[in-house]
Amino acid sequence: MTTILKAEGKGQLLTAVTTLLGYTPTESLVIAPFRDNRAHGALRVDLRTDLDADELAAYASQVLGIACKVGGVTMIAAAIYSDGDQAQHAPLAETLRTMGDLLGLEVAAIFYSTPTAWGEYFGEEHTEPAPALPGAPALSTGDQHAGFDLPATDPALAAAVASAVFPTDDGASLTAMLEGVLTADLDNPEPSTLAHLAAVMVIPALRDAALVQWASDEQTGREALAAQTGYNATGAQIPDHIGRIIMGRTIHRPDPARLRAALAACRIAAAHVNGREHAALLTAAGWLSWALGRSTVAGHYLDHARHADPDLTMAELLSRLVESATHPAWIFAH
Repeated sequence: MTTILKAEGKGQLLTAVTTLLGYTPTESLVIAPFRDNRAHGALRVDLRTDLDADELAAYASQVLGIACKVGGVTMIAAAIYSDGDQAQHAPLAETLRTMGDLLGLEVAAIFYSTPTAWGEYFGEEHTEPAPALPGAPALSTGDQHAGFDLPATDPALAAAVASAVFPTDDGASLTAMLEGVLTADLDNPEPSTLAHLAAVMVIPALRDAALVQWASDEQTGREALAAQTGYNATGAQIPDHIGRIIMGRTIHRPDPARLRAALAACRIAAAHVNGREHAALLTAAGWLSWALGRSTVAGHYLDHARHADPDLTMAELLSRLVESATHPAWIFAH
């Protein structure tokens, strides 16, 4: 279901930009692209304070270029969130306004938000909180880094996972397990399920099939499993629609609820295993976070995965995507 929020006035527009993210960021530049008068998500990047004028122009151009991947963008709103002096970022605001003009974009507003004030660059400052937006959902606690810490390890559960027995995989048992973790009671997880999930994630072909299934459905997961098995056995080409999902090159948007459920399962499993299994689960968590548009959290998972297993190729490849600000195509889909 789509929730429609109507912002009246500049203060509520700033609140709307924050609401689009779902949390209040720190040291960040956020761009909300609009088609006509309707916003389509929000893009957050780390705020840069170490750039000269030419570098600042390149930085602004890159961020606006990413935002404009949303088709038909006619207008943007921007917000700079900082714990410091908003005046320090006035050159960035001016650069964004200039670049917007060059790109033919209307700039609705360029805001700043600090712990003590908010306002609009080239406009007024306010020391009271930005006004509430009627009907807006509650923001998540924490900033863009929230959600990385794994659940606390239960030593008894970890021991049970280490000694658990699970079925020898055939296609049906594997895809059924992957589908089952989406509705499992993670407050009381089955050790055999966590052990099975960890064992699957260390095998690249099975891991990729799992990620495809979580981003689509069980039938597509079966296709992905058959394709990966065929590739390993005979070198048969993986179907394009399967490869596009794992590379984030399809505009078909995965169900966020499925991705979040899979992420929760991988997180709790990662908290209860070590070594290669721990690294593999963190890598899966990185991909799922990236697929949800949370590149900062994805980067955290992947950094830790690479530290736990420096030879893990998938973690290295995904890290390059995150560091280059490459996002899945479905993030920009209508």
